[in-house]
Amino acid sequence: MDTLREIAYHYIGPFPVIFYLGVIGYAFLLSTAAAMGLSRLLKKRRPVKIHRGLAYITLAVATLHALLGIATRI
Repeated sequence: MDTLREIAYHYIGPFPVIFYLGVIGYAFLLSTAAAMGLSRLLKKRRPVKIHRGLAYITLAVATLHALLGIATRI
C-alpha cells in the first residue's frame, strides 16, 4: 500500500498523479459518449467499435484512479 500511496502522490508539475488520472478518466468518459453520439449521427458501424475501445480504456483508467484513491485512505 505504501508503494501505491507514493505513486498516487508523486508530483508531476504542480499536481499529483492521482489528479491527472482523474482528468484523463473524465476526458475518456466524454470521448466515449461523443463516439456514441457520432455513430448515431453518421449511422455507421465504425464509431461503435471505437466507442467500445474507449469504454475499455475508460474502465482501466477509472479503476487505477480508484485503486490509488483507496490506497491513500488505508
